[in-house]
Amino acid sequence: MKRFKLLLLTLAITISTVIYAEKSEKIYDLNGLSAEIELLLRDTNHSLEEGSSVTVFFSVAEDNSIQYVGVTAQELEVSDLLQKKLMGQQLDGAKWREGMIYELTISGKSHVACASR
Repeated sequence: MKRFKLLLLTLAITISTVIYAEKSEKIYDLNGLSAEIELLLRDTNHSLEEGSSVTVFFSVAEDNSIQYVGVTAQELEVSDLLQKKLMGQQLDGAKWREGMIYELTISGKSHVACASR
């Protein structure tokens, strides 16, 4: 009976963690934003080819939302798509500084994004 209770507890913790992780719409850091952009491009069938890259410039508003987005991409369609999707995106965490311009470069076929401030 003790093993059964332990199994149920483990299952409950696992399910609650998965549900909580799926509901999170806020981005906590540059690596999280990089993964979000890669997922966004993949979902819209605009995945980056090897050797190509996208550079996103953005600033953060007082309420931790993206207030300005500039995107440099080889395809104008990708640039426009990212600008529309990222504008107003809510960010979370204490590391974001209001008014600072962040630069994030994502390279095609790379699982590690190059990020700089």
